[in-house]
Amino acid sequence: MRYREVPDEHEDGFNDVLAYAFVPERGPDDESTAPDRPATFHPRGLYDPVESADPDPAADRELEPDDLSVVCGYYDFSARIRGGVRDVAGVSAVASPPEARRRGLVRTLLGRLHRELRDDGVAFAALWPFKYSFYRQLGYERICDHTRIVVSPDALTDACPAPDGSFERLDEDDWPRLDAVYNQWAKDAFRLDRSEDWWRLRTLQSWDTDPYAYGWTDGDRGDDLRGYVVYTVVDEDDADGKTMDVTEFAHADREARGHLLRFCRNHDSQVERIRLTGPADARLFDELGDPRAAETEIRPGPMARVVDVEAALEAVAYPEDVETTLVLDVDDGTCGWNDGRVRLRVADGRGTVERVAADTDAEVTLDIGALSRLVVGSHAIDRLIQLGAVGVERAAVRTALADAFPPTDPFLRERF
Repeated sequence: MRYREVPDEHEDGFNDVLAYAFVPERGPDDESTAPDRPATFHPRGLYDPVESADPDPAADRELEPDDLSVVCGYYDFSARIRGGVRDVAGVSAVASPPEARRRGLVRTLLGRLHRELRDDGVAFAALWPFKYSFYRQLGYERICDHTRIVVSPDALTDACPAPDGSFERLDEDDWPRLDAVYNQWAKDAFRLDRSEDWWRLRTLQSWDTDPYAYGWTDGDRGDDLRGYVVYTVVDEDDADGKTMDVTEFAHADREARGHLLRFCRNHDSQVERIRLTGPADARLFDELGDPRAAETEIRPGPMARVVDVEAALEAVAYPEDVETTLVLDVDDGTCGWNDGRVRLRVADGRGTVERVAADTDAEVTLDIGALSRLVVGSHAIDRLIQLGAVGVERAAVRTALADAFPPTDPFLRERF
């Protein structure tokens, strides 16, 4: 097996594997055109060519699209993690054809990808799993949840202010105006910075039906957007009538939020329901005349992992008033370079890490998934101990961990 970047001339083969994995009803020879990908996407694959007796490495030139056994890719992202912007690989497009399954090839492929990321100085990776248990075996853990709210347009009436300002239809060329609102709205830990082509090719385009985008402006403040909504109108087989599926509901302040709700309410003649998604604590209960009119469901969200323990622990910021030294025994069954014991020293808001011998007394034992949750701030140390994911014998060590790694409530809203 050869791990390689998938070249442009093999793009059709790459897309064929993806199409059959994610849209099997189209068949393995589907000829539909895949949407353009942002420039930050990097396709990778394991090739299984018919081996030649020629030992010359130039034989790599003979790789063909049909030699692709399993594929994946990653996006270059920048995410807000503990006091700064960190490089994060958004792992995506993990797929294998039926003849390549149950052979451990995806594990091999992602192992090679993780090594490449570490060598490139990327300490974090994130993904949306098709199956949580599968990626948990590869060191990933869930780091946030999403709330899905379904409400009828009429039920929003009490939440809507009197008409004011104006709405306007937006397109891809308006992305700088949208980005300005996004940067005021998306303040969560682990939020991703967006590039121009991410706006154009992902937020404002879709694999199926491109969404609508409308913005609200307050006439008293010029033409700067104060909020925007991105949505599609879908006719679902299991629902009565149409649904306004809101994928982005961004607002600079509460006033703008109210007018976006008014915009959604005004679709009462076209849709039976409005569906919104947001962080796990998102609610409409206090704003509705009848709180029970909103069906609110919490759903598990994306997963993440630390790719390089030493780099991650030294990259993040720590509370300025914390000074401690801890020896961590980390179990990582897929990235061997992380496996073993490290000494973390925290002082003046920074951490330094060194490898220590296997016989050094460890004060904390945990696997890479638990460490990842602790570092990105999705789970407090007390919760991880309750889950049996972290072993700590001394109360002082438990307190030191709580002080060094306070929870940050990350929320990753991008789908990739």
